[in-house]
Amino acid sequence: MANTKNQEANSTLNQAADYAREAADRVSDMGSRVAGNVKEMGRQVQSRIDDMDIDETTIPDAFRGAPKLISPRVHAWLDVAVTTYFLGLGVWFAVRGKGRAAAAAFVNGSMVAGVSMLTDYDGDGKKPIDFKMHGTMDAVQMTMAGLGPMMHGFAGEPEAKYFYTQAANELGVIATTDWDAGMPRQGRRRRAA
Repeated sequence: MANTKNQEANSTLNQAADYAREAADRVSDMGSRVAGNVKEMGRQVQSRIDDMDIDETTIPDAFRGAPKLISPRVHAWLDVAVTTYFLGLGVWFAVRGKGRAAAAAFVNGSMVAGVSMLTDYDGDGKKPIDFKMHGTMDAVQMTMAGLGPMMHGFAGEPEAKYFYTQAANELGVIATTDWDAGMPRQGRRRRAA
């Protein structure tokens, strides 16, 4: 009788193991199919982006018709001001116990500072980020500032207005900066041709 119970238990365990292996195989197959589909979707998105002819100059050049009031040198000083603004806000929010707003401010301030340190404002090729790429990255930072309150969970709080205001300000700076003035001379001639 004990031998029969052991055999039944072993049979049940073997069936459970078979079901587990089958389930694992199905999950693995689904994972492979999902990974393949994600890769294909990525290829399709990249192909569509390539077809749209988007590059680092797309955003700065979109505002070509706006008056160009801001030179590369003035833009560099505005970047210092924005960095100071966000880092100062971060400290102020942190002291007031507004951790989410502080985190968003520190992210934005650090982003502006990092990009600014690597930007070739003079067009001499001594730094890796050319001025028009900086304009595109300004648009990314503007988006981060505008979406920051939602992403960090304080969209309905008074602290959000500081981010929305700066995002709107950044749009004006992007539109009125003379992006061509900060590009290398040979790049300016080549684009004009």
